[in-house]
Amino acid sequence: MTTWHYVESGAQVGPLTIDEMKAAVGDGKITPSTKVWPGEGDWIHASETLLSEFFGVHEATTPPPLAGEDIDNKFMWVLVTVPIIGVIIDLIAGTVLFLPSIIANIALCMLDEKKLKAAGHAAPEHWSVFIVPVYIWKRAALLKHKKHYFGAWVAAFVLSILIDIGGAQAAIEEAACPIVTDIIKEQLYGSAKCMGVAIDKEVTTGFYKATATLDNGNELLITIEERDDGMIYVQIPNQ
Repeated sequence: MTTWHYVESGAQVGPLTIDEMKAAVGDGKITPSTKVWPGEGDWIHASETLLSEFFGVHEATTPPPLAGEDIDNKFMWVLVTVPIIGVIIDLIAGTVLFLPSIIANIALCMLDEKKLKAAGHAAPEHWSVFIVPVYIWKRAALLKHKKHYFGAWVAAFVLSILIDIGGAQAAIEEAACPIVTDIIKEQLYGSAKCMGVAIDKEVTTGFYKATATLDNGNELLITIEERDDGMIYVQIPNQ
């Protein structure tokens, strides 16, 4: 019986039967360029021996990657919603919670990465799962997709910033209203109550011009200052 050997990492592996060599081909241990010794003569490439027919069989049983249009994009579209959901959670909680959004982003990217590999495609570099826009852009490029879900994510991210700014100002307006009522009562000796405050302009970071609407129908121009300690200070200038 003919015995075979092949080279792996600079060492000889063998003796092996032809069936064992065929199994090594199927496992990817022997490639067409692997040096083998078929029992006589010199070491030659596996593709130059009868093993070449096994490479054809092995390749035929390995399907090509799925076409880009056949790849499911559901994880990408869920990823698009994360910035919006995250900022809504922050507004409800009254504080910025980075961790839930970070975990959701990484988990969705890793699930998508696994799905791409199962479809026979190379995924974006693993580090990119920690930088969402990079992962989305590279994924679209690899699959030759139009950048629709990348554009949607950017739009959602910008919208989340606007919601966050609006929510922060709404919280300041709400906090300022009872302070206006107290100032009217304690400093101006009036009985009117503040019904609502609307910020008109942010003069500098944390300093606003606003309008307070009173229950008697009058309006007062006020200033609001949000200091580093989170406290809100309201002043009613001479009207």
